[in-house]
Amino acid sequence: MEKARKILDEQFDELVHALRNVICFDTEKSAPAPDAPFGTNIKRCLDYTLELAASFGLDTYNCDGYAGHAQLAGSGSEVLGILGHLDVVPAKPSEWKYPPYAAEIHDCKLYGRGTMDDKGPMIACLYALKALKESGFTPSKTIRIIFGCDEESGMACVEHYFSKMPYPTVSFSPDGDFPVINREKGIYQFDIVCGKLPDGVTITAGERANVVPSLCTAVSPIRLNTGAHITCDAGTKAHTYTATGKAAHGSTPDEGINATHNLLHALADAFPDNATLKFLDDSVTDTTGSKWHIALCDRESGRLTCNLGVLRTASDGTLTATVDIRFPVTYTCDQMYELLRTNTPSEFQIVPQHISEPLFVPSDSALVTTLMNVYNSEMHTNLQPLAIGGGTYSRCLPNCVAFGPLFPGEAQTIHMPDEAISLGNLRTMSLLYLEAIYRLSR
Repeated sequence: MEKARKILDEQFDELVHALRNVICFDTEKSAPAPDAPFGTNIKRCLDYTLELAASFGLDTYNCDGYAGHAQLAGSGSEVLGILGHLDVVPAKPSEWKYPPYAAEIHDCKLYGRGTMDDKGPMIACLYALKALKESGFTPSKTIRIIFGCDEESGMACVEHYFSKMPYPTVSFSPDGDFPVINREKGIYQFDIVCGKLPDGVTITAGERANVVPSLCTAVSPIRLNTGAHITCDAGTKAHTYTATGKAAHGSTPDEGINATHNLLHALADAFPDNATLKFLDDSVTDTTGSKWHIALCDRESGRLTCNLGVLRTASDGTLTATVDIRFPVTYTCDQMYELLRTNTPSEFQIVPQHISEPLFVPSDSALVTTLMNVYNSEMHTNLQPLAIGGGTYSRCLPNCVAFGPLFPGEAQTIHMPDEAISLGNLRTMSLLYLEAIYRLSR
């Protein structure tokens, strides 16, 4: 192991260079193309990453552009999987201090969309595997790094990949927090097809259910009584209002400022008889679900969270709201639907979009204890496994947990403007992944 650690340390600059190349691919989901189900940029990024892995002498496989893997064969029949993704959530360049796809380094930080979620840790794992191979290590389990391409938009990538490939025996996903996440809340993303808005009113906000929208615009034929962070462009027949907020991951809505909330409140005040505005303002703008009467909570994973992520007005005036709910691990998707249906006006449709049952891997399992020992021994800590509201690839396959990349106390920039990774933390996580891969595969 000492030889592998030395190799990884010596190749750190090469790792950073490769990561910068990967960051420069704008891998937001786009229109499908031949051999590119999630867009040509994602295909190009996957091709580059697999070619890089092949240059290390690793075996590679491209699964129809949905996902791919790089692996080092083991002496036995079991497989250690490392599952992460190359796609990213959208980035608005106007909100960034540095361009989101330029991969610039400032003050010992690498800036760019995907640096933490999830390109940075995946390239760190790839170079950890390279170092192990070059050190002469022969694993018992085959080590397989799987690069998904649709984690942020429904995970169709892994569904297709695992229809062609068997599940690994044991896995981790470098797409969460350190030390180890062994409990992930259930995910319920859905549309509420509401009633019609008042004549002349339209509302638009957000792009993804799992992102707190930082911008919301509305058109109203009458003047609204607005507060802070809302501007008005007055017209002769209609007024356009723009509300600004702060983006954050939809699983942690209180870390952002949802631009829809104040504007919906102003509209509901101006049109008190409109059932759609009243329901959204009274119930859906509460991030705890308390006003919606859906505030579930348990000891294992904490309370439910609710994010109003997207608002769209149809040509006939019907408003559709897209909501992301993360519910505690002791409940099910069926229970969540029944609770929503009971507490939502019967005339409004609830249309599930992306739902996922909770994940719970026992803390005393061999997988969790091994990874916890790696982290605590390397970092000289005595921490315990975590529960989160975020949904990682871990729930897509059996016997898998999330392991990094976010360190305890580190500022959260995932899904936010100016997403960045500290070069010091990148070096540290690379060594953690090296040790974890070594211990789990020998």
